[in-house]
Amino acid sequence: MKYLCFLASLILFAVCAYAQEPQALFKIEGKAELQKGMNVPSKWKAESRVLVNYGEYISFLKEDGSFLVEGVPSGSYIVEIANVDYIFEPVRVDINSKGKARARRLNLLQPNTVEIIPYPLALTARQPTRYFRPREEWRITDVLMNPMVIMLLVAFVLMVVTPKLTAQDPQLQKEMQNVQMPKVDMPDVADVLANFFGGGSKKSQPKKIAAKSR
Repeated sequence: MKYLCFLASLILFAVCAYAQEPQALFKIEGKAELQKGMNVPSKWKAESRVLVNYGEYISFLKEDGSFLVEGVPSGSYIVEIANVDYIFEPVRVDINSKGKARARRLNLLQPNTVEIIPYPLALTARQPTRYFRPREEWRITDVLMNPMVIMLLVAFVLMVVTPKLTAQDPQLQKEMQNVQMPKVDMPDVADVLANFFGGGSKKSQPKKIAAKSR
């Protein structure tokens, strides 16, 4: 019984000693920069923040654009540069228990896809941040591609080209002259207006009176 108590106390002491042992901490390092051709404001580095796991660990950029996040235990972390004027692509950094780091692209649609990138990190701004949609501008192509304008242009071309083709072909010109257009009986404008405003045409009224007199 004494041996069992001694063994249990020894195991308990070992567990407590292991629990009190400080966890190894590591660091994440890299550098951020803007693409060539972008407008480089003077204070963009001072206004940037390095966020690890969306703010669980925070660091700042140095004058040369490099950064260092210390006190990070082993695990998998999402690292991104937060800036108001520029958008940086976040990456994932995996740190093993020995402190060896591996960086890969962050793919939320296919998490199992692994695309290794160099480490220490080299993060480049993807594009400037756009908070508003640019106003649409008038362009001549918008008018030319309008269906109504296309129909008018086609009709105009046919009116110009068809007479020239018939002038070059005498037989076709004779056939065009022999073509008789169908006659369409158009109503008299006076009768239409009289029916619309007066309730009936003037010619129909005498006929009704004559019929009553008989």
